[in-house]
Amino acid sequence: MDYETKLQFAHKELSDKGVWKSDYNPPLVKLLRKLGLYLPPPYHQSFFANVMLCVAFFAPVWRIFQCFLVWSELGKPVLEAVYISLLTGALFGLVMATLYYISCKQLNLTDWGSLRE
Repeated sequence: MDYETKLQFAHKELSDKGVWKSDYNPPLVKLLRKLGLYLPPPYHQSFFANVMLCVAFFAPVWRIFQCFLVWSELGKPVLEAVYISLLTGALFGLVMATLYYISCKQLNLTDWGSLRE
């Protein structure tokens, strides 16, 4: 089964279970799909993949946000600011991946590998 068909089945299953469209098809995943990276919806990804995706997205955004609003006035060293951003991104990633994992188990979702086989 091709990726698009599997994705449609996954989106239908998530929609039928009452998950909001913005939760199962977030803007970041849509952007990555347009760039050619075909990822399953966050509810069907592994825990580690969700952590890494959230860290990769959140840490740079947090760094830029804090750089302009807080750290420039405090005079933080660059390495310390990068470390804090990565730590914050990792914490955010762990929380989000845990929420996706728990939701996936509560909703009793079909595994990505066995969708409509």
